Amino acid sequence: FPNFTFTNPVGIYHAEDGSNLLFVIEQLGRIYVFENTPSASERYVFLDIRNIVDQGNGYTEEGLLGLAFHPNYNENGYFYINYTRYGPRRNVIARYQVNENNPNQADDGSSFIITELNQPYYNHNGGQLGFGSDGFLYISFGDGGGAGDPDQNGQDLNTLLGTIIRIDVDNTDPGFNYRVP
Repeated sequence: FPNFTFTNPVGIYHAEDGSNLLFVIEQLGRIYVFENTPSASERYVFLDIRNIVDQGNGYTEEGLLGLAFHPNYNENGYFYINYTRYGPRRNVIARYQVNENNPNQADDGSSFIITELNQPYYNHNGGQLGFGSDGFLYISFGDGGGAGDPDQNGQDLNTLLGTIIRIDVDNTDPGFNYRVP
């Protein structure tokens, strides 16, 4: 895509919705959408959440880190993102919905927080997420950071740090915005 440049791109995605659109996420908190054609010359800001994404001191392991489209995106317009936020430092998994009148733009007021996980350090945040063939959302959380995982979160079965979790975003358990399958 020689007609485009991106600032700190961390992923390129397709919604698997029959469209010919690609989505590129920038770490600072912006998602662009454009036609999957090498000669494409127009791109649109699909979502801009730079005002809520925290990436302190330019650390390279925080920011907007992942994107996943719901398996029924054609019908419900839902997509999910993983980003970092402070106060306290944490990963946020949020659901958004595409603008019903414009497939090249998300409804930035549709944010719905699915879950959050506190992070002890500025690095090793994980960030990828995706739907499996079982319809569940898989989310990776890094070990929490620090050189050499000093808190040994990657070996601790009592924390979600250092794990990949699987959740059902179409149903809920009491007190949660998801269900554990």
